[in-house]
Amino acid sequence: MVTGKGGVGKTTLAMSLAKHLKQSGHKVLYNSFDVSPKVTSLKSLGIPYFELFLEDSMKEYMGRKLKSEMVAGWIMKTPFFKSLFNMLPSLGQMILLGHIIDKLNSDPELHIVIDAPASGHSLTLFQSTHNFKDMFKEGLLVEDINKMHSFLHTEGNLEVWVTTLPTNMAIQEGRELGEQLSEMNLENIKYIANGNLGKVPYIAKNMDKLPDFLNQKVSMEQDALSEIDSDESIKLGILPYFTDVQFENIVNSASEFFNGEFKWT
Repeated sequence: MVTGKGGVGKTTLAMSLAKHLKQSGHKVLYNSFDVSPKVTSLKSLGIPYFELFLEDSMKEYMGRKLKSEMVAGWIMKTPFFKSLFNMLPSLGQMILLGHIIDKLNSDPELHIVIDAPASGHSLTLFQSTHNFKDMFKEGLLVEDINKMHSFLHTEGNLEVWVTTLPTNMAIQEGRELGEQLSEMNLENIKYIANGNLGKVPYIAKNMDKLPDFLNQKVSMEQDALSEIDSDESIKLGILPYFTDVQFENIVNSASEFFNGEFKWT
């Protein structure tokens, strides 16, 4: 699951990771979690994907529980049901997550790269299995909530990539998100600093020739990264700043970086 604040490059990173996994011989699917994916880009990049939307997911889930999609459709149109999901949006997110887990359980060889909602929504998503586990002591949802909770906390099932920009404020926000996830006993959390100028080969080789403002920016990024990199409890990966007018070319460049120079520190 690739998460982080808005605008940090989650979609680029998630697509690049999905393409890297496919090129490495893994069976993989990309999912953008209740958001319309960049279908044209995914197809041109050859990245397998599947779409999953909240209303369809809820209807399928309720139809399964009630043994009738027609009845589920009627219930979903009632004012009570609409009010319930307006008050508890994380309940719908949890049902989406349940469908993703079902897909993984049905095919042990499958990897799913989730281009997750921005950090606040992702946090709410993970909190939902805790909250609803305590809230619903019995009923239709209990068994499914317990299964989801167990899946998310079983070693090897989930890896969360907290994505950030290489600035002090962004890194601090990313660490706060990671710490909050850790408090929910989610253990396999890694950090990606995306868009680092110092990793661009030309810039790294010509630091003495850079204009002052650019040299200063590179130095500030290095200082920000050194603080998080010095924490031995944190796994950090750094991606260079990729420049191109074509989104697909940036995804390809990042995917090639995963295939070659990328490493966790």
